[in-house]
Amino acid sequence: MDTKKSDKFLSTLEAAQKGDADAQFALGLMYEDGKGTEQNYVAAYKYYKLAADQGNIDAQVNLGLLYAYGNGVEQNYEKAAEYYATAAAKGDAIAQYNLGLLYENGDGVEKNYAKAFECYAAAAKQGDAIAQYNLGDLYYFGKGTEQNYTKSFEYFQLAAQQGNSDAQFSLGLMYEDGKGTEQNYTEAYKYYKLAAEQGNIDAQVNLGNLYCFGKGVEQNYTKSFEYYQLAAQQEDATAQRYLGNLYYFGKGVEQNYTKSFEYYKLAAQQGDSEALYTLGYIYDVGEVIAQDYAEAHKYFKQAARLGNISALLSLGILYEYGQGVEQNYEKAAEYYSAAAAQGHANAQCNLGVLYENGEGVDQSCEKAFEYYSAAAEQGHAAAQCNLGRLYENGDGVEQNYEKAAEYYAAAAEQGYANAQCNLGILYENGDGVEQNYEKAAEYYSAAAEQGHANAQCNLGVLYETGDGVDQSCEKAVEYYLAAAEQGNANAQCNLGVLYENGDGVEQNYEKAAEYYLAAATQGHAIAQSNLGNLYYYGRGVEKNYNKSFEYHQLAAQQNYGESQYQLGLMYCKGLGVKLSKINAYKYYLQASTQKHVNAENELGCMYAEGKGIKQNFKIARDYFYSAARKGHRGALNKLGLMFLSGNGVRQNYMKAVYYFCLAAKRGETEAWHNLGIMYADGQGVKKNKRFGQQLIKRSAVYKKTGTRRFYQ
Repeated sequence: MDTKKSDKFLSTLEAAQKGDADAQFALGLMYEDGKGTEQNYVAAYKYYKLAADQGNIDAQVNLGLLYAYGNGVEQNYEKAAEYYATAAAKGDAIAQYNLGLLYENGDGVEKNYAKAFECYAAAAKQGDAIAQYNLGDLYYFGKGTEQNYTKSFEYFQLAAQQGNSDAQFSLGLMYEDGKGTEQNYTEAYKYYKLAAEQGNIDAQVNLGNLYCFGKGVEQNYTKSFEYYQLAAQQEDATAQRYLGNLYYFGKGVEQNYTKSFEYYKLAAQQGDSEALYTLGYIYDVGEVIAQDYAEAHKYFKQAARLGNISALLSLGILYEYGQGVEQNYEKAAEYYSAAAAQGHANAQCNLGVLYENGEGVDQSCEKAFEYYSAAAEQGHAAAQCNLGRLYENGDGVEQNYEKAAEYYAAAAEQGYANAQCNLGILYENGDGVEQNYEKAAEYYSAAAEQGHANAQCNLGVLYETGDGVDQSCEKAVEYYLAAAEQGNANAQCNLGVLYENGDGVEQNYEKAAEYYLAAATQGHAIAQSNLGNLYYYGRGVEKNYNKSFEYHQLAAQQNYGESQYQLGLMYCKGLGVKLSKINAYKYYLQASTQKHVNAENELGCMYAEGKGIKQNFKIARDYFYSAARKGHRGALNKLGLMFLSGNGVRQNYMKAVYYFCLAAKRGETEAWHNLGIMYADGQGVKKNKRFGQQLIKRSAVYKKTGTRRFYQ
């Protein structure tokens, strides 16, 4: 700065004092810039004012600038607008541009994009580069004019040709996005580079991105690092975050988590919500540092305050599972709601789950349906699967297997294992789709390859039965084993059955007991029942009627008919429990409500014999009929006896013969004996003693020792 007044200043001062407007303007400029004299905004204002009052356009513009920035006068946008308007009316491009800026920002005038557009257009026509750039910006965003990317591109191009770095950056952006011009990463690179060389931070960042992803240039993480570093040195938060990423993953630079953290924190200190979220995520997953949910919560909360949607979701998850904070479903719902309202698909899905389960919100499958639908429309696989389940079960929506199949298919195509398994079940059962075991096997296989335990188990069942695949108990064992190792109770039980029967593996009762026990401890009723049978017969375990009774009782409590029947037998015989015909009757009755055929036959016997219950042949007849219709040979024989004796039915020898024949065909030895007697006596059939003797002899040959079998 010159402290001594120059000759030029003195001569200009003399002319100015004589009223020369140009000299007054020049003197004002010298005072403003501190050239030829000490800088003095007040004096600058004085001489600009003198010149402006005489109509000097440049002075009017500069007066406007002094008022706009509060130099030498109190800041006053209204006054600035007034002086700009005066000069702009005379065609001054700078005044037109500055006036447009005031209209765009609403400083000193009411915000008016149309007016701003008009001012910028006037200045742009005169070749003002900044006005051309701003006009392109208004066209880009459709402010003050109809959105027009082509026009925007044209004005950015005009400004860029004059070396305007913002316009060069914007042109690069339009080439990258294919807006207003054909997408061209090479051209994008060209314009970003021009702007970056002028120190344009955004251009440096985007150049780094092009090198990072290999767009328009060969992928080069080292170059990417260089450009991010240039922007980061100018304290650009986005560039600092990107540098953090490169250090974190060791791309373009040696992996260095400490450096990564440093850059993330630099960006976070500037309020970069993504950097704050990333720091939270690192603490949340605990892969490179000790997991610390409390720290994760701290960073997620800061990011959420800045409107980071992912952080809102993550906070919801922490509150849902009580990680780093006390579990609070209401808080979880609150954060999920905030993110869901902004269209975050994961949050919409998670909120749907809370509504479906009634956690933190009033239970509502209808609300769950609403949120799942919103996420599903965005292609969210888990939401599509959940929506399919609601349709399948008719929860919150009318049951519709076709719709269920449709949503499962959408999620399955994205490789979502749950949906693949569920779709397999629909194909297996023919619900909403034509039954197709091959398709079922295909979807189960897709899910099984991802380690989906239920799918592995279901695929094992298909291999065991040979539905949709070549029957192979060995393959069944393979899939059951994969699922069983994940703790799948159905697979553990099924594996136990194969070991018990020696199907696909060498028969091994110890192994069977081991797998039944694993499933039984998870409350699997069939496994509990089967384990009870092993204890009853001492297969793979030491014979123990008490243990047998315990496991059957556990299964019976889950309303498993087979175990209810077995408990009835044990009470009837006093094995593992004190003999009690009344309790036997109670358990047979429970099993019969599930149409258990053996239980119905036993009830028929109890009513017929009056054991543990008052004798009643009619009720006995009804139970025998029910069991007989299911093909129970013992019940068919008992019906034959009832028609023979006339107990509970009208005596009818021909009907007795009919039922004895049906029972005999099913292997009931007593029926052969009874039929032999009827032939020998000529009851209901033509008398034939010789044939009757043969039938009686046959029954003796096939008759087995011991009481009735313990299980069917």
